[in-house]
Amino acid sequence: MKKEPVITVAGVTAAVSAVIALLVSFGVDLTEDQTKAILGVVAVVAPLVVIYARKWVVPVDEENPKS
Repeated sequence: MKKEPVITVAGVTAAVSAVIALLVSFGVDLTEDQTKAILGVVAVVAPLVVIYARKWVVPVDEENPKS
């Protein structure tokens, strides 16, 4: 089991946005509509990924953390 926090929905969205920006800067031709569609799908899928990933995370007691 892992004890570090799960990546957040905002983190997933930011990562996808960065990848889109990188692809466009390297010449991939994405229209504004395509970019919006990709980010729309991420907005729906990211929360599901985070919810699914939480089953492998153990909450840490901040007052009495175990090393």
